[in-house]
Amino acid sequence: MVGIPDLVARLGRDGEVERDTQERVARILEDVRLQGLDAVLRYTESFDGLKLDSSKLRVPAEELTRALADLRASKPELILALESLISNVRRFAEGQRHCLSDLNLDLPGGGTVGERWVPLARVGLYVPGGRAFYPSTLAMTVIPAQVAGVRRIVAVTPPKAEGPEPLVLATAALLGLDEIHTLGGAQAVAWLAFGEPAVDLIAGPGNRFVAEAKRQLQGRCGIDSVAGPTEVLIIAEGGMDASLLAEDLLAQAEHDPDAAAVLVSEDQGLLDKVAQELEIRVAASPRRAILEQSLTAHGLLICATREQAIAFAQAWAPEHLELVVHDPETWVPHLTAAGALFLGPSSGEAFGDYGAGPNHVLPTSRTARYSSPLGVATFMKRQSLIQLSPEDAASMAPWVQRLAQAEGLYHHAKSAEHRGH
Repeated sequence: MVGIPDLVARLGRDGEVERDTQERVARILEDVRLQGLDAVLRYTESFDGLKLDSSKLRVPAEELTRALADLRASKPELILALESLISNVRRFAEGQRHCLSDLNLDLPGGGTVGERWVPLARVGLYVPGGRAFYPSTLAMTVIPAQVAGVRRIVAVTPPKAEGPEPLVLATAALLGLDEIHTLGGAQAVAWLAFGEPAVDLIAGPGNRFVAEAKRQLQGRCGIDSVAGPTEVLIIAEGGMDASLLAEDLLAQAEHDPDAAAVLVSEDQGLLDKVAQELEIRVAASPRRAILEQSLTAHGLLICATREQAIAFAQAWAPEHLELVVHDPETWVPHLTAAGALFLGPSSGEAFGDYGAGPNHVLPTSRTARYSSPLGVATFMKRQSLIQLSPEDAASMAPWVQRLAQAEGLYHHAKSAEHRGH
């Protein structure tokens, strides 16, 4: 096995952004900050070739309803699939919310200290709609915000000459999302932060300009993450189905030319079989061009021991980690850095993408070392609560005074002294 640092470096997940992208996005953000919607519309005309009417940016509620009715009539089986996804994701999100418990601790003098979870007031969601739209991702971002109790959820989606993508509108209606504006790109992200919505947090995937706009806006408002290209690491024991492993690698590689798909196994014979399956399946795939690019640039088949596989997984911190092994539970305690674990041969990553329950918006580019999947907590914050009785204040005042005096904060000490009598 090649050295682990070399393998991680070869996969190129360092999160660096081209200077040209940084500078271009910075100009857009500053123009929108100073000029508001006028700058947004100007950039839309320049980048998308569309001259928009500022009074018609929000999609009317009746258009959402009509899109859903049309989809029910034309593709009832797709409606059933979307409803299954929404049900599973909402059930999981409600379980998450139940786990976010408030804390209350009693003090000796009768006071209390604690914290509570409160929802954000306004959030913005970016809904891709250029080359592709993923209704599953819309559900994954909207539902946790709804379960969190966010009062205003504002979505933006890139405009098209023929109007918004009908599947976007139908999915929004199915989710109960009623505020969608036809704006896209970094200028749309800027409008969410600087414009009338003035959101507290922006979530959702997008191209490199959208991702960079979110990165630069962090601090002005919160963000879910700066999403990079998708990635999967599969660790497989000998004797596993080579065709299944090949399809799981291709399922990730087909997302994007920069997607990474890596298989590690102790069984060189299995790796050879997977390589043969990949060659056959790529040649016959309708997504051959993307697959060839991604597998050439970021596709690896690695022969390594169990210990080496674990060390590599911990160092790379992949977005998705499939454990195609007989006893995955024995591996789990050693694998803390991945965004999501898929345990056992039946638990394909595709099921996570399409609604097993946990969110498929996951940390990429090695950020899974310290970041978590998007969830209900993303759209909430903790707030501390302190309620002291006179007895508590009197008991604490002497040592609070001493600490304040030691730090040279005169009025902190005087404040405590007044409550210490």
